[in-house]
Amino acid sequence: MRFCAISSGSSGNCTFIETGEYRLLIDIGLSARNIEKMLLAKQIDPASINAVFVTHEHSDHVKGVGVWARRYRIPVMATAGTWKGMERIIGEVPGELRVEIVSGKGYRMGDLRIESIPTSHDANDPCAYTVESGGRKVSVITDTGIATPLMYRHLCESDIAIIESNHDIDMLMKGPYPMVLKRRIRSNLGHLSNQDCGALLQHVRERNPNGVFLLGHLSEENNRPQLALSTVGGIVSQRWGKSGPIDLTARDQSTDIYMV
Repeated sequence: MRFCAISSGSSGNCTFIETGEYRLLIDIGLSARNIEKMLLAKQIDPASINAVFVTHEHSDHVKGVGVWARRYRIPVMATAGTWKGMERIIGEVPGELRVEIVSGKGYRMGDLRIESIPTSHDANDPCAYTVESGGRKVSVITDTGIATPLMYRHLCESDIAIIESNHDIDMLMKGPYPMVLKRRIRSNLGHLSNQDCGALLQHVRERNPNGVFLLGHLSEENNRPQLALSTVGGIVSQRWGKSGPIDLTARDQSTDIYMV
C-alpha cells in the first residue's frame, strides 16, 4: 500500500491511499485544481483515482468533491447525513456516482476493505476511515472531540495513521477566538488537542510500538508544528521512555509517500 497526506489542516484536507488494485482519496477539502497539482507533483495521475470517501460535510473536507466527481466520473462515498449536509457546497452529483454508506460498517472494493468509524463532531453523521489490504492497515482519524474505544482499537492495529492533534489548549484559551468557539472546539463535538492526542497515543503504544503516527489537522491559529510534536512526544515518552515514530502531516505541502 501507498499512503500520502496530500493536505491536512484547517485550510483543507485530502489523503491518498493506493492498494494493488485501487486508488482512493479521503476528502477533497481544497479546489480540484489544487489537488490535481499536488497529485501530479507525486507522479500520481488524477484520472487514476477510483473513488472518493468523505468524512463529513465541512468545507475544508468537501470543497473540491463535486468538481472532482463530475470531471472524472468516479463514485463519492458518504453517509446519508453527510450527503444532506454537503449538497449545497458541492453542487449536483449524478445519481450513479452518489453512494450512501453506513457509519460503523465495512465495505469491500477489490483487494481492499474500508471501514467507517463514527466520530464525535458537530456535523451530520461524520466518520473516520480505515483501509486494509494485503495484511496492512492505514487509518485516518480526525475531526473528533473524543477518542472512542473503537478508534483506539483501529489505531492499535494500524501500520500508519493520521491522528488529530488540532490545538494547544493554552494557545486556544488565551487566543483571540470568541468564547463560544473556544468551547465548541474543546467540547465532545469539537477537536482533539495535542494533550488529548498524546494521552491517546500513550495507550496505543503499549499495543502498537512500531506503528507510524502522523499528527494531523493542526490549527493554524491555535497550534504550531513543533509544539504539537514536542507535546505529544513528551506525553508518550513519560510512560515508554521514547515516543516512537511520530511525525507531522504538512499544511502547506503534501507529505512524502509512505509504503506499508
